[in-house]
Amino acid sequence: MRPIIERIAHPSPEEVRQTRENASLTQSQAAEMVSPAKLAAYKTWAGYETPKGQKNHRAIPLSTWELFLLLINQHPSLKLSKKKSPKQETM
Repeated sequence: MRPIIERIAHPSPEEVRQTRENASLTQSQAAEMVSPAKLAAYKTWAGYETPKGQKNHRAIPLSTWELFLLLINQHPSLKLSKKKSPKQETM
């Protein structure tokens, strides 16, 4: 498999927001999909959508962005699939 930097590009804050909105998710819902933290995850996600140069901006890590895209079925080249349980494989 190719390295992450070859699979996916760094998104802009606007792209993060637009992708989340296209998935009909709130910032809290998006944050909970990629982080077990509650309040801190929401604040972190809000930072991903804050325009560059503003006080609370933070770039979304590529691994978090890729996981989010996979979970909402919007990854440009990969797709999640459910793994078969051992019981299903023998049938």
